Amino acid sequence: MHIHFAGIGGSGVSGLCLMARSFGYDVSGCDREVSPYFKMVKEKGIPCYEGHSAEHIEGVDMLVRSSAVPDTCEDVREAVKRGVKIVSRGTFLAMMMENRPVIGIAGSHGKTSTTWLTYHILKAAGCDPSVYAGGKCGGVSSISAGVPYVIELDESDGSIFEIMPEILVINNLEHEHADFYKTPESMLESFERYLIAGKPRKLITGRGFSLSDSLYTTFSAESFPSVREIVEQTSFQNASGFDFFSRNGAYYMVFGKEDIEIGSVKEPVHVLQNRASALLASAHYLACAGRMLPAIDYREFWNSIPAVDRRFQPAGEFKGIALIDDYAHHPSELKALIDQADRKFGSFGLIFQPHRISRFTAFYSSFMEVLKGVEPLFILPVYSAGEKMEGADSVQLYNDIRMLGGDVYYFDSLNAAADFFRDNIDRMHISALVSAGAGDLNDIFRMLVEK
Repeated sequence: MHIHFAGIGGSGVSGLCLMARSFGYDVSGCDREVSPYFKMVKEKGIPCYEGHSAEHIEGVDMLVRSSAVPDTCEDVREAVKRGVKIVSRGTFLAMMMENRPVIGIAGSHGKTSTTWLTYHILKAAGCDPSVYAGGKCGGVSSISAGVPYVIELDESDGSIFEIMPEILVINNLEHEHADFYKTPESMLESFERYLIAGKPRKLITGRGFSLSDSLYTTFSAESFPSVREIVEQTSFQNASGFDFFSRNGAYYMVFGKEDIEIGSVKEPVHVLQNRASALLASAHYLACAGRMLPAIDYREFWNSIPAVDRRFQPAGEFKGIALIDDYAHHPSELKALIDQADRKFGSFGLIFQPHRISRFTAFYSSFMEVLKGVEPLFILPVYSAGEKMEGADSVQLYNDIRMLGGDVYYFDSLNAAADFFRDNIDRMHISALVSAGAGDLNDIFRMLVEK
């Protein structure tokens, strides 16, 4: 069976393509542009084509499409003409996971990191897990081996609702993806219907946002330390006995007679939360199998896990200034990134590229609030990700922050920004330059490092 993947340059579809090949399917892919994920798949020996064409459908039995691929795409139109079955990314993932043991990682923030952390914990425990994530770790976004399948579930287009794992982690839930969920209430209702209909064997939800707090209360879920509990170094207990507590400036999880170190309270709070949720999910899976979490030096273990791409990822240096690439594209993620950069470097500059006009418009005032105190701040045009709509733009953000007296700059292209940094970065009195966005702004760092 030949499956063609339209939108192969995206993080989600690229990983699905690799997984499908491991299941024995004949696969190919295409996208309008060559991205790092496109290159990753092509380097694995899978035929990948730049651009869309009706010719790609020749001999194809099924077309899997990204939500970013429109109905007018040549591949889609030809598939319709030929009667080829067309399925979404989420539907195809559900098809592949049917009757397989799955640990699902969902939520508004931290999904990718938690997915990979869970995979590495289970690997260290002697399992041979498979993983499918929305970001690369060690150069790949999916690994097909044995069980369980640790799967990142995406709520952005509702594809999460097509699969119900045995163990489901919802790291947090905050209003996001305003193009799909028009209001916070509609987002909460969607998740409530999902959980009522599916009922995972074990539900783990974070706390600290009103939406996830509601899920925690309504469905009697287990949880891990909240931001406030970590900052105040207070304990948290679960009915299962997998409890969390602080001792001598570090946070621990209780597993049987073992106290497992999660990390120092001096580390970024979201990092500790991702580790805690991954440990809790892994502990429940292992306990059901009559196994234990690995008896290892966890302080060394956390440092040994390969970094996930674009999550506070070092991207080299330029004129002695550290370059840090991050995927933050929601106000809450930006705040966490700014706190982490301030903790790590003290003085830093932030390059911000808004991602999707719908998100930027819906949360404009929150972006303003988070960014108005960052100096120096460098703003790029909105990365539309294929959206065709009117709304807030970057020039407006630049003008609004400048009116407040902020040290802010606007560039209409990546090349213009790179040229500015080449000529001026050594006069900025910063230790690091941090990029924030889910688009292509990290190409600026490639331009600087390559030069």
